[in-house]
Amino acid sequence: MTETQKIRTLTGDVAPSDLGRTLIHEHLCVDWGEMLGRPKVLDFEFDDMVQKMVAKMEELHAAGISAMVECTPIGCGRYIDLFKEVALRGPVKIIASTGFFHESWCPIHPIGRALDLDALVDLFSREITEGMGDTLVKAGIIKCATGEGRISENEEKMLRASARAHKATGCPIITHTTNGMGLEQLDIFESEGVSPEEVIVSHIGFEEDPLDYSEQMLKRGANISFDRIGMKIFFDDDHWVRVIGNAINKGYVNQVMMSHDAAVFVYGLEEASGENVFDDYTYISRVFLPKLQREAGVTDEQISIMMEDNPQRVLTFRD
Repeated sequence: MTETQKIRTLTGDVAPSDLGRTLIHEHLCVDWGEMLGRPKVLDFEFDDMVQKMVAKMEELHAAGISAMVECTPIGCGRYIDLFKEVALRGPVKIIASTGFFHESWCPIHPIGRALDLDALVDLFSREITEGMGDTLVKAGIIKCATGEGRISENEEKMLRASARAHKATGCPIITHTTNGMGLEQLDIFESEGVSPEEVIVSHIGFEEDPLDYSEQMLKRGANISFDRIGMKIFFDDDHWVRVIGNAINKGYVNQVMMSHDAAVFVYGLEEASGENVFDDYTYISRVFLPKLQREAGVTDEQISIMMEDNPQRVLTFRD
């Protein structure tokens, strides 16, 4: 494995070809406590939660998925010791995140607010090359996010820090969007010398005109994640068949990925995930992919491109 052919998981670097089918945007848990100005509330026992999460990873692996990106950034319930134990005991390779969340749903984490741009670049870079927090467990992706309708000054700072840390380390970037602002994210990244081809933009498909918007993103060259598939509180499967089928029919299969945005445990801001936590990491494999093939004419080869080839490419560290 050469220096440029690595994907960084919680248990060490792997060759891209070792990744297998991958979910590009998931969570093990989310805890909004630090951002809401109170201590975290750990209403679970560590070993019990490990066993519960490992069981979910075993179900996922049995459904044909061998890797996932854990997109929980700093201060949102990113329990590194918990995640590492799940990765060690379970059969699924897990890629963990550095970075910070947006400030529409809750305040940006106080550390993120306090640090200037250069200090943020240093923090993200150290979490990638040395270890997250005070651990030696390294992040394999940079997470950043924007809220609804505008990009705030703090959110722009996070996007620019993410771009610069990406350029310094080669670590991939994944973003959260809230009903749009993906095009504006790409503008900021390009102003920092990061091309859309180097970025994964999540939660595409929630915009007022999702077909047109997703096409605009794809024409720019961005890699996009159609996720929250299976969460019927947002959209039913027909919506995702339509937008994903459209992207494939327009020739953009090499830029498309899918995920659930699921979690085993959520505490804090229930509106972000609905009244009930969606924890079925197997839904895409069991239910949605057969429906996508049946109703949109998607081929086995196209499924492999979206679930294997594209994640392997975008999660690989660059020179």
